[in-house]
Amino acid sequence: MSALDPIPHAVAAGHSDRKPGLRRWLFIAVVGAVPLIGFLAVAALLALVVGIASGASFDPVLILMAALPGWLMLYQSPLVISGAPLSVLPMLPTIGVVLLVAVASAFVARRCRLRRPDQAWPVIATMALVHAFVGAAFALLLGGPFSAVPVEAFLSCGLTAAIAATAGVANRCGLFYLLWERTDAYVWTGLRIGLLTIATVVAVGACVLLVAIAVSAPEMAASMARMGGGGDAVGATVLSLLYLPNAVLAGWSFAAGSGFSIGAQVVQPLQHAPGPLPDLPLLAVLPSEGPAVWWSAVLLLPLLVGMLMGLVARRVPGPLGRRLVVVLVAAGVAALAVLALAAVAGGRLGNGPIGEVSFHPVGLALATLCWLAIPALAMTWLGGADEPDDPALSAFATDGFHDEEDIDPEPAPDEPDEDFDYTDLDDLIAEIPVARAESDSEPDSADDATADEFDAEPGEEEPAPRDRR
Repeated sequence: MSALDPIPHAVAAGHSDRKPGLRRWLFIAVVGAVPLIGFLAVAALLALVVGIASGASFDPVLILMAALPGWLMLYQSPLVISGAPLSVLPMLPTIGVVLLVAVASAFVARRCRLRRPDQAWPVIATMALVHAFVGAAFALLLGGPFSAVPVEAFLSCGLTAAIAATAGVANRCGLFYLLWERTDAYVWTGLRIGLLTIATVVAVGACVLLVAIAVSAPEMAASMARMGGGGDAVGATVLSLLYLPNAVLAGWSFAAGSGFSIGAQVVQPLQHAPGPLPDLPLLAVLPSEGPAVWWSAVLLLPLLVGMLMGLVARRVPGPLGRRLVVVLVAAGVAALAVLALAAVAGGRLGNGPIGEVSFHPVGLALATLCWLAIPALAMTWLGGADEPDDPALSAFATDGFHDEEDIDPEPAPDEPDEDFDYTDLDDLIAEIPVARAESDSEPDSADDATADEFDAEPGEEEPAPRDRR
């Protein structure tokens, strides 16, 4: 069961047969292991990059100290390096730690037999508080060129862990069912279509990035060649891969028309302002000149996404007004998701010429809402016939989209047969006692006696034989 299910199933309440002490120790072990696994993963990645870099000395103590700010970067906690702010952090490690926390929370809920929504809040609160306090402690322990604000580390780490833990226990503890129970059927359908629309938006951004990489392959190869040694090129490639989700979001912002800016460089389909950029393979995909005429073709992509959402909303049974509500809810969900991702992905990148990196969150959210809602509303309004309001929308939510002709009509009640002769009823009734008497005889075979034994309930005594005299 997930949020994409039409009607979430209620999780039956029950008690756990595990000992409270065993469950408590299991919970403590899992909650403590999650930050440790993240820290060791960051340390291993840093050891790999430093080990293959040319001219770098491998010091385990320095790597462990450098893993402290690296762990904070997993939770999008802003850092300061030698007085220069760094809040444009890679999102790929954040996605990994969110999945880790979600899987750990789901494991705790499953092993501890948690089934009710009220049992989910201790897991969520514990995960959030543990990560928040660990983040604040790491911020206090930072020294040398790295520094962080403990309050910001506390909030960013706790909020990220809380969101991930909620996603992990929502399935097991019936949070989705609790939301579905308190939500209108058409609003719930809009939420489902909105989640599918978010996946489509990510796919469009990935397609735009893939085309940009294919076009700029020679520039990317030249950027890697300028790195010098092979270890430095591998390190730059690893850094580019960590920022790959940020680049996917940039691809959608470019397709939506709002664009993005890296310092003085502004990239939009109809406008381009050049500016200095760091020498990284991923940034080599940005154009040095523009805008080209064919850039405006990408504006058709969000239009197609909106039309696709309208096609899906057209098939929702019910009156036209309620289907328009479905479209607005779905477009609003996608716009809010884009707004949150754009706000997290942007930030400061030092005090140099690059400075601010912005995906224009408000403008991107408004552009996404317009690109999705207007075509979908038009297709739903013009292409969908008005149907009477059906209170049993659960039929649509359970079976998916269907046409009215696929539903079997209700069978007509049986009418009495006029050709039947009722004069023989008295004779049939007269024969009933005779048949009853014959059925009281002894069983004809051993199979009948065996069947009588299996019909008896467990624990019941064999009834005494009836007196047939």
